[in-house]
Amino acid sequence: MEPVPTPRGPGRIIMLNGASSSGKSTLAVALRAALDEPFLHVSSDQFVAAGMLPNRREDGGPFDWWHQLRPRFFAGFHRCLPALATAGNDLIVEHIIEFRAWRHELAVLLAGLDVFLVGVHCAPDELDRRERARGDRRIGEGRGHVEVNGIHTFGSYDHDVDTSQGIGADLVDSILTAWRHQTPHTGVLTRATQGP
Repeated sequence: MEPVPTPRGPGRIIMLNGASSSGKSTLAVALRAALDEPFLHVSSDQFVAAGMLPNRREDGGPFDWWHQLRPRFFAGFHRCLPALATAGNDLIVEHIIEFRAWRHELAVLLAGLDVFLVGVHCAPDELDRRERARGDRRIGEGRGHVEVNGIHTFGSYDHDVDTSQGIGADLVDSILTAWRHQTPHTGVLTRATQGP
């Protein structure tokens, strides 16, 4: 017999938006461990680590990473999120919303879903330090997300955290407390698509 889960409607989404090396992955793992219900942890880095992307990259042509492959990859990643949630999965999503257009696209795609958007902030000097310690990141990448891309300037958040001093139980609890006390379907990400 094929297993049939209990109907529950669409899943909820806790979305973490922050620069590279700001601690989103660590935070997502800590949140999932603290929750009493099963949440899927979803990030574009997981797709990359699975070997989804071609190794070949060129300037121009079909293998042009910046102008061809990357935009299509992230457009697909964004479309995976409502598919997973509408199937009834609760999600913790970590992302770097690099462009204002991406934030608008996500708002449209996730309209009608319960989305709680968390701004994950970290001091640029600490981002640099973590990148040096990790050894697998381009130094200045995280700083660039904040200072060049302006990832925290495209709109407000339902909750903000600062991970400069690390991620402790109090920080995790602050997110979960704010999330549990929100009014469903009124998150700032999708509110703009609902009209006045």
